[in-house]
Amino acid sequence: MVLSFTVNMVIGLFDPFEVPVPKEVGLFVLICGSLLFIYVLFYLRSGFFGETEPRLDSLITEGPYRFCRHPQYLSFIMMIFGFDLMFRSIIAIVFTLALSIPSVVYRGKVEDRLLRKRFGEEWESYAEKVGFLFPKFRGK
Repeated sequence: MVLSFTVNMVIGLFDPFEVPVPKEVGLFVLICGSLLFIYVLFYLRSGFFGETEPRLDSLITEGPYRFCRHPQYLSFIMMIFGFDLMFRSIIAIVFTLALSIPSVVYRGKVEDRLLRKRFGEEWESYAEKVGFLFPKFRGK
């Protein structure tokens, strides 16, 4: 993810093509993603620095995790897309859609398998109620 983020930044800086969007839109998306990332860190704490293998002894289902299973990855997508829009880079947006987002989704799916293995039924119950990257909306 760090490599993808770095490549996006470089592409954005040197892309001669521009998306006709005000840079402030990108800044807004970047700030929202950054705030979500900070919010996630308050709940992950020492678990943040792990690989995909869960490092915590309990399943986190509070805070941003009550809305989606991977708010950290959602914040990453928002931040990188915010940079793309700030740089107004068409190539960076295409890179994000074609490579960055699929790599984040893949990592999230790997993490889901590991969490299922570690937390069993608790994880199954949680995953049934909460969306992967976005909240699940249910009609009554």
